[in-house]
Amino acid sequence: MSLLAIGDNCVDFYRELGVSFPGGNALNVAVYSSRISGIKAGYVGVVGTDERGDFILSQMRENGISTEYVRRITGKTAVTTISVRGGDRFFDDYVEGVQEGATFPREELDFIGGFDAVHYTVWGFGREHIPEMKERGPLLSCDFSSELVSPSMEIMPYLDYSFFSGRQLIDGGGEPRRVIEELGARTRGVVVMTLGENGSLAFDGDRTYRGEAVPVKVVDTLGAGDAFIASFLCSRLKGMGIQRSLAEGHVAASEICGRLGAWGGD
Repeated sequence: MSLLAIGDNCVDFYRELGVSFPGGNALNVAVYSSRISGIKAGYVGVVGTDERGDFILSQMRENGISTEYVRRITGKTAVTTISVRGGDRFFDDYVEGVQEGATFPREELDFIGGFDAVHYTVWGFGREHIPEMKERGPLLSCDFSSELVSPSMEIMPYLDYSFFSGRQLIDGGGEPRRVIEELGARTRGVVVMTLGENGSLAFDGDRTYRGEAVPVKVVDTLGAGDAFIASFLCSRLKGMGIQRSLAEGHVAASEICGRLGAWGGD
């Protein structure tokens, strides 16, 4: 079984500590999926021609991810400057670099059509090809992050899985279950919403499922949501039900919370 992630990558720079880690939602999902037994994972993205681009590519190779479909574009690689306080990460600054305006080469659609699942991100690129990809057969998913109202959600009718982060709903006194069911009306696929330490919800059009977070001593939450998505998708590819896939996702997320940075590192 195989999963391809398309879209963003960046260097996560921890200002106070002076250390860097590879990251980005799409690249994280590819790396985490590659660690799951029976899953072949790939990644499509762009990096700059600077030292940070060298860093991303070397870290991918060290972690067994092919760089064949990572294009180098003259300019700077994306970098996120991060602070960590009480285990939570705060994005202090983000430089998009060569990912600004990046496009997916249409001639590579045959390549991605050979995967069992293709995952996109709201911050990435290539989503304009999703209607055509739907006809080619792979399962399609997208991480919309906390963007609960966004023009990018117009692709939801084509998706098998739509992922959202809803922690801010709880913090603001909202009702995640009502929101996820409203989102579910926009797609025939499954909508999944992570809620931090409050677990997760999934709605398949008929039933709402609840996942329980795994207690963990948090070092850094960076990458936890991506680990959840990777594990959930790979569990579904393996034929697991939604309830068990939620549980597998929370186990994977808890393991990432116990380390600094999403993966790899200086």
